[in-house]
Amino acid sequence: MAHRKFMYKDPEVDLKLKYQKWFELSLVIALGLIIIIFYAFKDFSAGYELEKKVDVKIETIDIPKTEQFQKPPPPKRPAIPIESEDEDIPEDLTIEETEIEFADIIDELPPPPEEEEPIVPFHALSEKPVVIKRVEPVYPELARKAGIEGRVIVKVLINTKGDVEKVEVIKSHPLLDQAAIEAAKQFKFKPGKQRDRYVKVWMTIPFNFRLKK
Repeated sequence: MAHRKFMYKDPEVDLKLKYQKWFELSLVIALGLIIIIFYAFKDFSAGYELEKKVDVKIETIDIPKTEQFQKPPPPKRPAIPIESEDEDIPEDLTIEETEIEFADIIDELPPPPEEEEPIVPFHALSEKPVVIKRVEPVYPELARKAGIEGRVIVKVLINTKGDVEKVEVIKSHPLLDQAAIEAAKQFKFKPGKQRDRYVKVWMTIPFNFRLKK
């Protein structure tokens, strides 16, 4: 038989034999470092301080009581006539009918407002107003005695019937205006037309006051 040759490691270089020793030594060193760091940085101080006292103000508000308004009760329903079983009531008894005169009610109502006719500009007329009746103004006695002469121009509103509704003075003379207004109110016109329809229109009338020599 062949002889077997056994080889053995030197105990000084065998790492397995020294593993437990090095593990315990490393554990002791790590624990020591942790203790040193803990004691070196154990004082932790914050950079701000919390307020020790908080000022809280509580205000009381008087809230008025809510008032609840009761709605009025609904109107009673009209009674429905039911045939009575009382024999004392005559069969021919009837309720008198109330007659309402609608004509009287309509007569009492106010009439509807009349629609105001539009006023058309003078230049927009297809037919201009024509003077049918011209009235000369009465010369004021005060102006005659004072020897005052002048010209008054008035503006008249002619309605669809050819009558003068309004008179406005454009060129005024204090002593002659009223005479010109009174004369203009008595004018009569053939009303102006726009598209075959009579319309309202403003028109100017000049009055010359001259004394006879």
